[in-house]
Amino acid sequence: MTSGTNDNVTEDNTVTGNTNGIVLVPGVEGNVIRKNVVVANPPVQVSVSFPATNGVDISNAATPGTNKIDDNVCLTAVNAECPALEEHGHKKP
Repeated sequence: MTSGTNDNVTEDNTVTGNTNGIVLVPGVEGNVIRKNVVVANPPVQVSVSFPATNGVDISNAATPGTNKIDDNVCLTAVNAECPALEEHGHKKP
């Protein structure tokens, strides 16, 4: 979410195959990110072809506690809970 993107709900989405998945930048607040499946960001081919790319499924650079990130399924995260797929009954890709 770009700067100034506040008070939004991102829920029940599948986010896959992007350079990054869900990204919260510094300064965003009041957003709710929940019940999303966010995996393979970046996709395997991007990771192999461009290993210096630091893509991630969920990245939270906002001030801690200003957004709610809850009950998502992902493989990689920065400053966000990232339970394994198997914990939610999904098979890893």
